[in-house]
Amino acid sequence: MSDSTLVRRFTAAVAALLLSLALSACSSSGGDEPSPDSGGDGADSGTPVAVSGFEFGYDLDAPTAAGTYTFELTNDGAMQHDLVIEGGEASGSTAVIAPGDTDSFTVTLEPGEYTLYCSVAGHRSQGMEVTFTVE
Repeated sequence: MSDSTLVRRFTAAVAALLLSLALSACSSSGGDEPSPDSGGDGADSGTPVAVSGFEFGYDLDAPTAAGTYTFELTNDGAMQHDLVIEGGEASGSTAVIAPGDTDSFTVTLEPGEYTLYCSVAGHRSQGMEVTFTVE
């Protein structure tokens, strides 16, 4: 192959690469707009509340003031657990998670009484339940 053939092939490859990059940069993927699942503007984030779940209870500093909170459950036990909230208009829960795993949910709490519990069969009745009051 002559040098001029190599130069033409190299130039064509570089041109194709640059065209590909230019087209991908011009795509309509939303640009700076956050995706619905990304948390975007932080509207789904709340004051963090760390919750440790174990057999058969929870350890946490329960919120006492109205506001938006993100409850993050860490399963420090040897069995599967989850975290569900009941009370007022609040509705939220984590997935049932394995030992060592974490999951979270965000909820807005108005003044009232709330209960956190584990919905895994038999766990709530064995004491995996915490009630607290928000003022």
